[in-house]
Amino acid sequence: MAVDRDCLPNGVGQRDDAAAQLYRELEMAGTEPLLTLDSDGFLAGGVTLLVDAGDVDASAAAALQFRQQAFDVLATGLPLSVSIHGLPTVPASRDAFGRVCDLLRRAAGDAGAMTSQVEIVIGAGTTSPEEVSALRYRQLGEGIVHVRVDCGLLRNPQSWYELWRARDTGQVRLTYASRVRSSCPLLCDEAATAVIPVTGIQVPAGTAWLSIGLNVTRFADARGRLCERSIEEALRRCVDIGEQLHEQVRWPTPQMRHDAWLNRRLAIVIDGLGELVSRRGLDPQRFTTLAEAKLLLSWIRDLLVAQSRTIARRTPRLPAIDESDPSRGFPGGQVQNGWRARWLDAVASSAVRHRNILVLSPWSVFPWQHPADYRFADLLPVLCFADACSLSGAPRLRHWNVNKFKAFHRRAWAVLQQGDVARQIAERS
Repeated sequence: MAVDRDCLPNGVGQRDDAAAQLYRELEMAGTEPLLTLDSDGFLAGGVTLLVDAGDVDASAAAALQFRQQAFDVLATGLPLSVSIHGLPTVPASRDAFGRVCDLLRRAAGDAGAMTSQVEIVIGAGTTSPEEVSALRYRQLGEGIVHVRVDCGLLRNPQSWYELWRARDTGQVRLTYASRVRSSCPLLCDEAATAVIPVTGIQVPAGTAWLSIGLNVTRFADARGRLCERSIEEALRRCVDIGEQLHEQVRWPTPQMRHDAWLNRRLAIVIDGLGELVSRRGLDPQRFTTLAEAKLLLSWIRDLLVAQSRTIARRTPRLPAIDESDPSRGFPGGQVQNGWRARWLDAVASSAVRHRNILVLSPWSVFPWQHPADYRFADLLPVLCFADACSLSGAPRLRHWNVNKFKAFHRRAWAVLQQGDVARQIAERS
């Protein structure tokens, strides 16, 4: 998933020896740093911007500001994902969408960047996926458009048919209007309004994520038997080195730099679950197989969170936790002191160093190098362990009819919406 991955170690070494060494340590641990090189040869995180189509249409100043923001990112050589909100209903949405694309085209031209570096995220229902892709091509050039699924789309057969028809184009990708959960129970959920370019991780717009991929089959033999000691060491290294890399990676925007300080988000993307099940010769539709998969994901999640808590005990507390202290809003005195004492007790038992830590993709439940076998969709409940969701790396779906396509995404969306309730049930079972 990393951009220009083959040249990353050498490129980083020319500019930043500390980051290059950490990058190599992650590779040696059997993981894949999902990072990008900027034009200066420094590692950088994926950039997301949020734009209101109505604002840039109504205000020349707002349009100029957005164009400058896009230029600043693209001039560094980094890919950019832009979430467009405030699109009117059809047919006015076509003109509004076109105006945003035109601003992006001008920004890319000024920066000397390829327009294919720009990914766009829109809500479903503004116009058809095929028309959006065609509009983007005419106004901006070839590139990816992510279409966000929400409750309304779940009940709209026509929208599902259009998305199913575009499933193998590679230019239109479905994403979920989901939420990002925290690895710490003291911090609230956040709306996932954006998609990190290249990795496809759904996140709040403008946030800073240090992304690392870990495929469980790297630590398994041909029969799917895991070497627990090796994968445990790799998972701990992901958290430890990710913590160190947070200080080395460039966060290109002021909003990302603030978020990196405030939340220190990790995205450890676990993949290969379906392949592991296949190697073990298990039936993906049996409850015992799902139970075994949940047990593995629960163990992985617990290990990652425990390692983050270990770091939290020897470092300054995560600023987001301090800012969430409810006693800060109380007047001084006995009431505030009582709430403060309770809060500190909760912090002592629950504080982590990283607001988010585990990312899963619905596509990870399928074995590799084969058309997607729909039976493996019965493993989707493992998504309840994820803090955030990625939808990159879709398998071949040409053989799926529209009903299977719709059912799969509705099932995945439902698991993600259940959130912590599903996770708690899975951990107790």
